[in-house]
Amino acid sequence: MNIQDINQIIGVLPLLMVYVVPGYLILVINSFQLSRPINNDFYIIIILKSMVLSFLLVTTLETVWRIMFPGTQPLSAPGFKTAAVLLSLVIGLFGSRFLISDFCSKLLAWLGITRSVRPGIWSDAVDFEYGLWVMVYISSDRVVYMGKLRRYVEAEREQRYTIFLSNYILFDYDSHLLQDFAEYQDKWVALSSKDISRIEIYYHPKSKKVAASR
Repeated sequence: MNIQDINQIIGVLPLLMVYVVPGYLILVINSFQLSRPINNDFYIIIILKSMVLSFLLVTTLETVWRIMFPGTQPLSAPGFKTAAVLLSLVIGLFGSRFLISDFCSKLLAWLGITRSVRPGIWSDAVDFEYGLWVMVYISSDRVVYMGKLRRYVEAEREQRYTIFLSNYILFDYDSHLLQDFAEYQDKWVALSSKDISRIEIYYHPKSKKVAASR
């Protein structure tokens, strides 16, 4: 490889960045919003996805740019690359928000699509407006936790999850009270799915989850 070859590679880099970076930003923002690690895919798959998304975005932006600024070359314009990056940030943010919205769920149901695009089962089950109360059965210890769901962590690769409860009470299978922290929001307990045999979920009467199931 000589100096001329190196200069050609350097000259192609800006164009390569335009057709990779915007799509990659969309993927990163979506993975963060949907709690789906981007490194679940092979690197070559991530690059291909980035290139496809970037191509679609850049091609569309080029068309709009030529309409707004006739006679100009979009890829040579100083502000074009900045516009492509900013647009990718907007698409990544609002696109992922749309995917986890109730409107998207209703739209999919209207189209006859029952599969959820939300990240994990808890994202579908939790009511983020009114909250959620759960009763968790631990069969190995023959105890039951009942409390307010405060947080959940899902590990897709291990197919496990951990839930965190506050304002909880603990009693055994014979209904004997063992612990009572119902009045304490600063008392939390973490429960792993590997120990859980059953979960009962209690929604607020005004919850949209209840209305949707009717």
